[in-house]
Amino acid sequence: MKIFVITLALIVVVAVSAVLYLKYRLNNTPDNQDLEAALDSEVKKATRGEFSHHVVIGIYKDGKSFIKGYGTVNEENAAIPVASTIFQIGSISKLFTASLLQILCDEGTLHMDATLGELIGESFALSPAAQQVTLKQLVTHTSGFPRVPEILLQKATQLAGKEDLLLNPYSLIEPKDIFEYLKTSENKREPGRFDYSNFGMGLLGHILEMVTKKDFESLVAEKLLAPLDMKNTAITLTPVMQERLTQGYTKSGEPNPIWTFNALAGAGAFNSDAEDMMKFVRANIEDGSTLSQTLKKMHTPQSGNDTGIGWMLPSFIDRFVGNQSVVWHNGMVGGYASYLSIDTKARTGVIILSSKAVDVTMLGMMLTRQTRTQSWSSQYVSQHGVEREIEKAQE
Repeated sequence: MKIFVITLALIVVVAVSAVLYLKYRLNNTPDNQDLEAALDSEVKKATRGEFSHHVVIGIYKDGKSFIKGYGTVNEENAAIPVASTIFQIGSISKLFTASLLQILCDEGTLHMDATLGELIGESFALSPAAQQVTLKQLVTHTSGFPRVPEILLQKATQLAGKEDLLLNPYSLIEPKDIFEYLKTSENKREPGRFDYSNFGMGLLGHILEMVTKKDFESLVAEKLLAPLDMKNTAITLTPVMQERLTQGYTKSGEPNPIWTFNALAGAGAFNSDAEDMMKFVRANIEDGSTLSQTLKKMHTPQSGNDTGIGWMLPSFIDRFVGNQSVVWHNGMVGGYASYLSIDTKARTGVIILSSKAVDVTMLGMMLTRQTRTQSWSSQYVSQHGVEREIEKAQE
């Protein structure tokens, strides 16, 4: 027994020492002055060097943007993706919904503490619990609404079948289903605690439509996308976007269509490319315009310190690898995955767009760390400048 206790103690000491040493190395990373090589290395490790899909990364550092594509789909389609390749961005769309709310609040159209009862109570029957939900609770995932209400999942499953549910689940939910649920708010928890809710953020999009009497996609375009010149970001694909859309794939490698949203579009319906997303990143870092100041305001931690306005705050792993001052969001739909981070102190940004439904959050954390700690090689800057990949994609 004594030998066992001593052995166990030694194992614990070794494990703790290894973790502390790893943390020290991660937080004291030498600058090898070749950021592109560091990015390539992280992408290779995450994908094990094998690409059966498209990945595009975008980096904002030192006031400039760098975009690079990786992978090919198959032998018949060997084209490497570029800055203008379109992906569905999934839940990163929530940042557009949150931005729209913040813009409307700054304009005086709305107030974060306005309740559903005040805003739509005269038009729809609401349960007592739903009546008291505020816009701020919806945008910070503290409303108590479930991720997706069970009654909506049951309807989608009945229509699609369990095996085909993930092909396009939100196409099976109608706006009337959303407001029918609010009559009872079945399985809604007490508000105040962070509990990620696609329903809550999607509902917010509908509320913004009703208050402004404009459709959600047009509102986002008018208030956010047009001012940032994000011409290739939309829910409804234009002919040009359709032509540039890369095929999405499930985790097992099966082709999957983009998800369409008859309801809850604010939770994940947008499509975009890396070039447009870098414009959004830039606006979240620079100080110039009124819109930029509005977006930066959303980084401020809210009650509970789990989120900003729409943004997630540093996770345990973020803090472990040194990403102490990031705000971030990820996304995943049937055939695509995405990640976006802003390091508010280092003034850097990272975007990942992938055409495979495999989580890229860990890769995003590592790219965020590399972007913060590594500088561009002097040879690369002198020969190409860090706008090289964008320029190449536009040729």
